[in-house]
Amino acid sequence: MHPIAAVQSEYSLWTRHPEAKVLPLLRELNIGFVPYSPLGRGFLTGQIRSTSGFDETDLRKNNPRFTGENLQRNLRLADEVQAVAAEAGATPAQIALAWLLTRGDDIAPIPGTKRVARVEENTAADAVQLTAEQIEKLDNLPPAVGDTHDEAAMRLLER
Repeated sequence: MHPIAAVQSEYSLWTRHPEAKVLPLLRELNIGFVPYSPLGRGFLTGQIRSTSGFDETDLRKNNPRFTGENLQRNLRLADEVQAVAAEAGATPAQIALAWLLTRGDDIAPIPGTKRVARVEENTAADAVQLTAEQIEKLDNLPPAVGDTHDEAAMRLLER
């Protein structure tokens, strides 16, 4: 056997389920946490306002959080992140990452990207200093509406 050094799972401003049980247990066992999709599959960047630009192979096209009324309700969450970003002089992506970095030294988010400019933007999130009021506002955002994956994927996750 080998000790577990870190657990990787989805966690972001719009996927908060690890907070209830996973993070406390990992901290009790001194295990790190590596959140994937910390930008909510790009949603928290504020650049996605509809699915019309997604091609047919884009998994977000059928993701419940990106469709119909769920998308419209979730846009309010993205707008709140944008408002904090404007106040902080940062991008929405940087705010989403900076918020994750306030969750603890045992958390190391891994945003995915295809562009060097986005790597640079994401890396700069480490320098963003959120105020206590901004953190509280982000902590109290309403939960995202819709499952994190389509029905078939949710069955695989056993949620």
